[in-house]
Amino acid sequence: MKILSPRWRGFKPHPQLKILVTFGICVLIFTGCTTVESQKMQAERDQLLKNYEDLREENSELKIKNSITDTVLGKWKFLSLEMAESGVTQEVAEAKAALYALELKNLTLEFFEEKGIYHYRGRRGGTEVFGQWTVITIRYGDEPFPFIRFIKRAGPEMERLLFAATADGRAFGLSSAPGFDTARDISISVTPDRLYLTMHGKMQSGPKGWVQSGGVRCYFERIEK
Repeated sequence: MKILSPRWRGFKPHPQLKILVTFGICVLIFTGCTTVESQKMQAERDQLLKNYEDLREENSELKIKNSITDTVLGKWKFLSLEMAESGVTQEVAEAKAALYALELKNLTLEFFEEKGIYHYRGRRGGTEVFGQWTVITIRYGDEPFPFIRFIKRAGPEMERLLFAATADGRAFGLSSAPGFDTARDISISVTPDRLYLTMHGKMQSGPKGWVQSGGVRCYFERIEK
């Protein structure tokens, strides 16, 4: 054990030295706390920004859904079918579409709301359809694109009624035409007087963002609101 020299026995630190030491310790503790608090605050800010972006995207998609839902309500009459690609196989598809369009010439669709639930009903000659529908969005890149889903209650499925889709989801029984795939969702676009329903449209990225090309497009005109 080391024995203190007489010089250090009974040594009392100067009061100012005590203050400096205490202050130094406080500064170190405060600096450490400040760093932790700063990191915590930054994490909270990052989370708030993420929540804001998520909410903004949800609101954007909600506006799209609400706008389409409100606009599509009413009664529509079939106008035509369009094949959006070209080629030998596509020529066969166009011929089939032209023939099938003759069968749809008297088709009418009505979209309506009852007790907070959205329904559809349609008639084509002796064929009647009835069910529920909802508008959804699917994101491609940063852009939400609207689609409509039909839940049938009576009659054929909408894919079969509008596009003569086979059990495996191929419009007119074709799958090799450019722009065709096995997606069963139907995209929707609507204006106050026109309704466009597209099956098998292919989403592609271009200079102006994502666009839909190919597939079979069914046109309707409004006859009642």
